[in-house]
Amino acid sequence: MDYLRWRDDMRRAIDGYLPRIQAIFARFGQLEPDTVTDEADPVALRKAREADPPLPPSLLELYASIREASFEHLHNAYFIHSLDWVLDSLHRSDIPAWAPEVTTERLAVFASDGGGRTFAVGYRSGTVFRLPVGGVVDQVYEGSIDAIGPGGIAKDIPDFLDRLLRIAEAFSDEDYQEHLIM
Repeated sequence: MDYLRWRDDMRRAIDGYLPRIQAIFARFGQLEPDTVTDEADPVALRKAREADPPLPPSLLELYASIREASFEHLHNAYFIHSLDWVLDSLHRSDIPAWAPEVTTERLAVFASDGGGRTFAVGYRSGTVFRLPVGGVVDQVYEGSIDAIGPGGIAKDIPDFLDRLLRIAEAFSDEDYQEHLIM
C-alpha cells in the first residue's frame, strides 16, 4: 500500500468535511483540524525492530510512513496511535494482547475510536480486529458490553485504512449516511 497516497487522500477528505463541522460548532471557536502526521519516528522504528515480541510487519510498514493520525471530528472519532504508544502498550496489563473469544493469535492494539473501541492487528494473520469496550485482565480481553461484539473487520491494515478513507470521503458528502461505520 502507498501510505503517503493514503495520507494525501485522507487530507483531501478532511478538507471536505471539516468546514461543515467547523460551521456547526463555530460558536465554540476554531476547532483543531483532524490530522495525519507523516514524518516517521526513527527512534520508535528502531525500538520497534528490537521489540519483544517483534511487531507485525504490517505495523512497521505503516509507521515507516506516518507517525499517527487523529480524526477527532470524523463520525465518532478515530485515532491511529503513535508507534511509541503501541510499544509502550505491549506489556501493559490493561491493553489486550489476547482475545480468546475472537482469535488464538497475539494482537497489537494500534488504533481506537471515540466510543472506547480498540482496533488490533493479528501478529500472524495481519487481520484487523475490533474490540468493543470490555474488561481486560492481564492483557486478556474478557468480553464486551457492545451489542455488535468483537470480530475481524478488515483483512489487513491497508484494508482498514481504505475503510477509514471511505468513511471520511462519505462524511465529506453532504448526503452522508451512517452506512460505512466500522
